[in-house]
Amino acid sequence: MERLKSGVRSRVWADGDRIVKQVIGDAAAFTREITALRLAEHTGVVPRVLDVDFDARTVVLERLRSEPPREDWVIDYARGLARLHSATGPEHAGALPRQEIPDPAPFLRFVRALDVEIGDAEDELAFEDTGKFDLLHGDPCPGNDLYTERGARFVDLEGAALGDGLTELVYLRIAFPTCALVNETPQELRKAAEQAYFEERGFVSPLEDACVRWLVQGDALVERANRDETDRLAQVVGQDWRWGNATARGRLMYRTRVVAEFTETHPRVSRLARRLHDRMAKLWGGYAIPAWRTHRS
Repeated sequence: MERLKSGVRSRVWADGDRIVKQVIGDAAAFTREITALRLAEHTGVVPRVLDVDFDARTVVLERLRSEPPREDWVIDYARGLARLHSATGPEHAGALPRQEIPDPAPFLRFVRALDVEIGDAEDELAFEDTGKFDLLHGDPCPGNDLYTERGARFVDLEGAALGDGLTELVYLRIAFPTCALVNETPQELRKAAEQAYFEERGFVSPLEDACVRWLVQGDALVERANRDETDRLAQVVGQDWRWGNATARGRLMYRTRVVAEFTETHPRVSRLARRLHDRMAKLWGGYAIPAWRTHRS
């Protein structure tokens, strides 16, 4: 078998028309992935499970073929996410963990540490479970997606959960928050992708709240293997670090710029985000994330 490049959490081999994957050290992640793949098998956007050895945390999967993504790959990406998210419903409650509800407390401590006035924004940061049962990928990053004439497909569902699919659709607005490679999607393409998602799912919904939820999550400043109990927002006050093609401070400054535009839906948080962005720019200088790319994995 041919050993393929993979992250530190797994080993992957290619064997003809099959992929063999072994998850290292995390039995819960392995179970989540197998469960998610089986729940989504009917959608056609994930590989089929051919065999499983739970003791060895090893799975044999259908090998998905992939073609070079098109220039407008985000449209296929969004449509594929819609199909994945639609795979489950309330009848699947308990099959996977619930999506975690963001805790705004570390973010508010971070704001205070930078001597920024919070004002009356806390009321708009009181997050609740949206009650949805969409099948979430958990890490829908470039590199975990494949493209064919039939559209996008997804692999590596170790972080799968049940929750609100809008928090993954807004990867296109908030610059792929859990990914090593981030970029700003051009507005016209982003709108076309969001439209494709909602057409696939048969409804339309505001996306601003989902973006705000990413703003307050410190774990979205480090790669998945390093997400633990460490308060990354407290850490970034005194130091910066590079992850992929952007720094932690650059990611934060971009997210505050996005949320600062939500003056109609989240006026209080919007004002806070603007104050915070201006303060970070004064303390740290300008931090930019890369502009549009076709696709890199």
